[in-house]
Amino acid sequence: MDKSIRKKIGTHYTHLDTPSLILDIDAFKYNLDIVNFKLNAANLGVRIDVNSHLSKDILNLQLNGFSNALGISASNVGQGSIFSHLSDDILIDRPILSDEKLNSLVDINGKCTFNSLVQLQSIEYDKLSGIYLKIIVDQINEFDENILTFITQNKIKITGIIFQYHDYDIPKQSTVSEFVKLHPSISKMTNNFIASGKIMISEYDNLDSNFTEIIISKLPLIDKEIIDHNQIELQESIKVITSVLSIPDDDRIILDTGQKAINIDYGFPTIKEIQSAEVQYLSAEHTNLFVEKNELKQFNLQDKVQIIPKEISSVINQFDSISVIKNEKLLSVFEVSARGVYK
Repeated sequence: MDKSIRKKIGTHYTHLDTPSLILDIDAFKYNLDIVNFKLNAANLGVRIDVNSHLSKDILNLQLNGFSNALGISASNVGQGSIFSHLSDDILIDRPILSDEKLNSLVDINGKCTFNSLVQLQSIEYDKLSGIYLKIIVDQINEFDENILTFITQNKIKITGIIFQYHDYDIPKQSTVSEFVKLHPSISKMTNNFIASGKIMISEYDNLDSNFTEIIISKLPLIDKEIIDHNQIELQESIKVITSVLSIPDDDRIILDTGQKAINIDYGFPTIKEIQSAEVQYLSAEHTNLFVEKNELKQFNLQDKVQIIPKEISSVINQFDSISVIKNEKLLSVFEVSARGVYK
């Protein structure tokens, strides 16, 4: 996708080049305060998933805004390296198996996750100052006890155990206690238990009391997925601005933004200004909308329309920068620092 044309600070958001990714800074800070209050009440440390936004500027806001911020989580060593000057507590949320990447991980004093015995047996684990174990909660009954035996025999330090939820509907009140009951030897290895994945904000107070930490993904960025799965009042903080390119029929609008800007792997986005809008399909560079006739009359060519992505993490990597908006005017521009970093 072509780079957006930069505008002067103070420009009204409707005059930005489209498509543009915009962040409403007041909504962002409002959401951050709510989430921070809930996390403090639950006495949970916070690890920030940088893969959800890829921006040093947003990470700075999160590190300063969350009272119990501990460190960061990244999806690969390259990302971890980019953000390493902002935190000395770096978790790479995947196994690192090659010698070259293990050396790079050691260089940034990072740690990575493992979820199988085969992975642990294939690396020079003596290079690492510690590891994380990852437990997929949906598959918790399939956990291999031999992993713990191997860790004990080889005196590998466990920094923590990550329990990842793949479904919002999974009960979370006794996850850790039930796992420890099944594998009592784990209590001698670590008391650091980390919640991650699909967890509603309203569930923070009801998480297993053994959880010491939570990995925050996306928040306080709010996309359609977060809106759909949280009853708590949150404000839409990040959107894609697009323009009306064509009105070919009396019930259809075509926008100048398609799948090159809006990833639809997780579902279609929501159109903010048009109540009756129904997304028909997205081509590479266009979005086709069905719109009721009475609403269609309100729109002209080049009018701006705000799109709320279904899943923002998959959209941010499409942009070089994020336009920060305050009172509908351009306040700043945040670079997407780790765009395209996948190793």
